[in-house]
Amino acid sequence: MSYSCTDFADDVLNNLVNLGLVSAADVPDNDPQAQANLVIRSIIETTGGAAAAQTFFAELLDAIESLSAIAEQHGASTLAQFMYLQSAVLKGTHIEIYPREAESLDFLKALPSGERWWKHISILPING
Repeated sequence: MSYSCTDFADDVLNNLVNLGLVSAADVPDNDPQAQANLVIRSIIETTGGAAAAQTFFAELLDAIESLSAIAEQHGASTLAQFMYLQSAVLKGTHIEIYPREAESLDFLKALPSGERWWKHISILPING
């Protein structure tokens, strides 16, 4: 018995569902391109995002040396924003902050990959 492309796609999607990496409800029927996009997004979120989040954390600690130093130098809210940012990098999403919060995160741009991390930050309008 031969193993078809459809069998392969079904096995990959079923395994991602079993691992809890995608929801069965999110798997599109009869749309190979949408299924491939779902698989690719899942792979990026679970592997690429993890590596990026580790790099972010390493760069942050190299610059500041400890989490308590971030809180001491920049405040507890800045430390919290960095933890939210690490989660956003991991998930491939972004955090939303106000302009005054952006000022406290400005030293992020000085990190070796600062511009990369800044792409995970969305600055809200002042009236928002």
